[in-house]
Amino acid sequence: MQINLVPDLSLLAVMAIFVAEYFVVKRFFLKPINDVLEAREVEARTAQEMHEAALARLKDATDRIEARMHEERRDAAQLRDKFRAEAGTYRSGLVERTTAEAKKLVGEADERLTKDVKEAREKLAREVESLARLATEKILGRRV
Repeated sequence: MQINLVPDLSLLAVMAIFVAEYFVVKRFFLKPINDVLEAREVEARTAQEMHEAALARLKDATDRIEARMHEERRDAAQLRDKFRAEAGTYRSGLVERTTAEAKKLVGEADERLTKDVKEAREKLAREVESLARLATEKILGRRV
């Protein structure tokens, strides 16, 4: 049995069919699949970039809102402190006015009481004398 190592025409035909099949498979099967895979990869990359951009915008917006909220809280605290100071000033003024009015009323009442006590003592002194005379007349039974 002898082996023939010289290529014949069938080998060339098989090679031609293989090359033709390779181009057909590459063109109509592998290229569309690769295009779809690349499109998915680009889409995934784009979605990832959009997600990162959205997260960056969200972080920026959150930072701005937190900064604004911090400023508003600081302003509110300053306003609250201002109103507390004004209320304290008003309260101390009101207490001073009320104290002055109370001292004035107490002084006036003391003067009236002093005057009333003096009048009552004078009246009592006058009435004691007349009551003593009346009692003496009743005890003695005659006019004194």
